[in-house]
Amino acid sequence: MKRLIPVYAVLTTFALLIAASCASSENGSGDEPVIPSANTLVASFYLQKDDSVMAMLDSVKFTVDVDKQLIYNADSLPKGTKINRLLANITLASLTSVGEITINGAETMNDTTYTYTNSTTDSIDFTGKVYLTVRAADEISIKRYEIRVNVHQIESDSLYWNQLARRDLPAYSMELLNQKTVMQGDKLFCLIEEESRYTISSTTTPEIYNSWNKQSADFGFKPDISSFCATSDALYILDAEGALYRSSDGTSWEATGKKYKSLIAGYGDRLLALSFENGTYFHETYTPNGVLDKKQIDNAFPIKGFSQPCTYSSEWSMTTQLFIIGGTRQDGVATGDLWGYDGTNWEKLSNKSVPPMTGITLFPYYSYRQINYNYVQFPVLLAIGGKKADGTLTNDVYISFDNGVNWKIGDDLIQLPDYIPESFGAQAFVVNSTLTRSANSGWEQYAPKPLPVWWAIDYGVSTRASQAITSWECPYIYMFGGYSSQGTLFNNIWKGVINRLTFKPLI
Repeated sequence: MKRLIPVYAVLTTFALLIAASCASSENGSGDEPVIPSANTLVASFYLQKDDSVMAMLDSVKFTVDVDKQLIYNADSLPKGTKINRLLANITLASLTSVGEITINGAETMNDTTYTYTNSTTDSIDFTGKVYLTVRAADEISIKRYEIRVNVHQIESDSLYWNQLARRDLPAYSMELLNQKTVMQGDKLFCLIEEESRYTISSTTTPEIYNSWNKQSADFGFKPDISSFCATSDALYILDAEGALYRSSDGTSWEATGKKYKSLIAGYGDRLLALSFENGTYFHETYTPNGVLDKKQIDNAFPIKGFSQPCTYSSEWSMTTQLFIIGGTRQDGVATGDLWGYDGTNWEKLSNKSVPPMTGITLFPYYSYRQINYNYVQFPVLLAIGGKKADGTLTNDVYISFDNGVNWKIGDDLIQLPDYIPESFGAQAFVVNSTLTRSANSGWEQYAPKPLPVWWAIDYGVSTRASQAITSWECPYIYMFGGYSSQGTLFNNIWKGVINRLTFKPLI
């Protein structure tokens, strides 16, 4: 007897097969194969905290450059940082990828390769070649990254004066008696009294050897070289009797009909001077159109021997500030105070001053402070050298972080090297020069004499580096002349810079 399958059972089975087939084609599941990930990207890299190596080591920012297959810290670690036993935290972009660490040629670790996991506690010796190989889940895609932990090879915050960059003053002979250098806009004017002539030289590019335009200066009178000043549109000087002369280029001079005791500085197109009448000193603001202002000076204001002027502008001030420091008061007593001029009035700004001296070299520059590992630039004033009341000289460098209100002796990083002699009466100016990756390598390190640095950068971790910087502006200090304790002029132009500023800026 045959057993027959009911018709409804056959129909039910057929319907279920059709439904399963439709569901498979609609949602892509079923027997369709899963495609493994081909992701070989690195999401992040950083070093673990280790205060025995460096404070805030875990805050050092690393860049992941996929195109160059390179992981690196753009801002190098301080010179001397030990990198032979560091723990790293690595996050791959895909959870299914596998990372392998390879170490070759290291100082303390043998050559090795091992699989990296989040629980890895093995330290890495970055003194050799270190690679991270990322293998994707598809077992085909592979990317090999080199990991570099960069460390500065020189003291990055050193104020360095390159002995090989020293130059002679721009003169026709070597018999030099006196000099004074001033700046008008971006042009330097160096006036030199030689044994048998006067020379006026100018340049806008002091970094270029022999860029000075040297000419003879025809005075027709005995000039007081120390009184040489520049406004925005003219050069001024006093003769031995205090008569004021004016020039457009320093080669020929004409009398103004005015007499002064001292010339302080140019302020825009105005000349700030000291006059003396009936036993009283006055501030005078002179222009070719006449005297704009005349006020009796404060008894504590210096009448001679003060520094070259320097100016400072900021986003918080409506006017440019002009500063001088040191000098001798009308009672004959030396001072170490800093005075400021705001376009209308003179005020003593210093609360804690430098020692009383004459012939101090004053100029604005930069200092760097570490904030969350980033080095942020701050403006400072530097005061170098001078003659003390007993006639002895110093090469000490003082620094002010608050526009001359408070001064302190700089640490070893800011002091001058032994090969720069003690002096007074020098002038210093900061001039930007364009550096390139190849040009800045010519500087040699001078052992510890650094200063606390500019480029406050956002070092955000990324998977692609920005366009490379090949040139940048670097502010160099040019220091002119100076005199010995016997009054002999030093035939020197010194060139200084904070090492950090010669490094290629970060991107």
